Amino acid sequence: MYTTIDSVYFKNMLIGAYQLFQQKYEILNQLNVFPVPDGDTGNNMLNTLKSMYSMIADVDPSEPIGIMAEKASAGAIMGARGNSGVILSQIIHGISRGLHGKTTASCGQMSKAFQYGILYAYRSVTKPVEGTILSVARGIAKGTREVIRTETDFSKILEASITCGNEALAKTPEQLQILKDANVVDAGGQGLIFFLMGCLNGLTGKVEKIDIEVKPVISRLEAKGEQFSIEYPYCTEFIISPCKLPAKEVRKRLEAWGESMIVAEGDNLIKVHIHAQRPGHVLDMAADWGTLHDIKCDNMIDQFHKNKDKQKVIAKKKLGVLAVVSGNGWKELYEKLHCDVISGGQSMNPSVQEISLGIENGHYEKYIVLPNNKNIILAAQQLQKMLGDKVNIIPSSNPMEGLAAAMEFSEDASVEENMENMSDRMKEIHSASITTAVRDSVVGKTVIHKDDYMGLVKDHEVVATNDLHDCLEKTIGNITTENTEIITVYYGDELTEERCNKEIELVQKDYPDLTFEIYNGGQPLYPMLLSAE
Repeated sequence: MYTTIDSVYFKNMLIGAYQLFQQKYEILNQLNVFPVPDGDTGNNMLNTLKSMYSMIADVDPSEPIGIMAEKASAGAIMGARGNSGVILSQIIHGISRGLHGKTTASCGQMSKAFQYGILYAYRSVTKPVEGTILSVARGIAKGTREVIRTETDFSKILEASITCGNEALAKTPEQLQILKDANVVDAGGQGLIFFLMGCLNGLTGKVEKIDIEVKPVISRLEAKGEQFSIEYPYCTEFIISPCKLPAKEVRKRLEAWGESMIVAEGDNLIKVHIHAQRPGHVLDMAADWGTLHDIKCDNMIDQFHKNKDKQKVIAKKKLGVLAVVSGNGWKELYEKLHCDVISGGQSMNPSVQEISLGIENGHYEKYIVLPNNKNIILAAQQLQKMLGDKVNIIPSSNPMEGLAAAMEFSEDASVEENMENMSDRMKEIHSASITTAVRDSVVGKTVIHKDDYMGLVKDHEVVATNDLHDCLEKTIGNITTENTEIITVYYGDELTEERCNKEIELVQKDYPDLTFEIYNGGQPLYPMLLSAE
């Protein structure tokens, strides 16, 4: 019988949830509605719990349960990534509020704390949508209402919660047509069930000692205009010429050894840029593939501290723009508009803390934030709650919308005037993205095969074809109107400028009245991003 929950039990519950996510997070990634290569619900929720665990790992279990819960909440909030991660962090925050000031908690108090968690999750979303994690949370709250009044064993409460949650999860495809079309349940809702299952495992003794090293929340800093994490501080660059391996294989072999990697292919050479934890190991590997030239390795933490010393004497300006983007091309485009930039986007959603550090280390007192991704907006909103009027948000859902908004920014205008002008400008463009399918799927009326090119446009059927030119042509057709004059194409890191130009030349024959502009975005996973105006 688990009638009273102390810090030992509670810590084990949270560790149990983290351990279960380590085993199950890929399942959540695969539940992504669209078969795109950046399904990251599982990654976001896992990293949120990893950040939570980093805060409680060394807390003495003799501490009051309220203190343990407070530390878990702080870790989850600062490490929250993506919509699902932010909502999960709010559930943990609500539990913390319910346990505030308590040494131990009765079954009833724990149940009430978990109800608080669901309440806080609802509050975190401005417009809750049926068929999501919030529907599952509400189903749990409603379904366990009676058992909470009579049951004195908290393990039974968790079992009932899981049962009710699974029933609510099974209904999500009927509540959200897009889930029904894809024949999947909501990934975030399934993640919430995993969280409860992990808590139950931890409570009843199924937790095993974690033998991996879990570091505190990774901080992102900036040196010489480049974002980096303290875990990968060495900016390493070199050229391999001649190289035995193609660029794609080099990229594959190096991806586990760092971040912010760029692998560029030229005539009989490959240039590599990577932020590494062990640059010597990276260079040893590369030396096996060919002859190394122009080797450069900088300690970016040293550079960061030098920059901080310089910044101390530079007064911050009143108002600026902070954009979240992925790809060196996009970074340059935004910086030309005098925006501060932090790295992030598809498959690499920055945490609340990373956005906060971007603001803290930036050049302005107040910011208008351009999340440029639907899965980053909620993290930005979470930060806004913490920092108040220092943060204002234009809810751009992709970098094309954000760039249009950034072009309207004026240092001489007030926050309110800028917010209005930037929002209006953002609405004037139509945007699209082209990526490749990672699995067979059916979305709406479209049958998608693995490795198909997919053209994604809001309020249009997905374009799916095995030919990039065909996909591009149909996707342009979906974003153009009789008033469209300009199509801007931003090509990604796996598409060369030459290939992009050839595709545009072919398409232009069918759209002779349109002007096409081409830029190097450098974004991963998406060969092309487009905007029409």
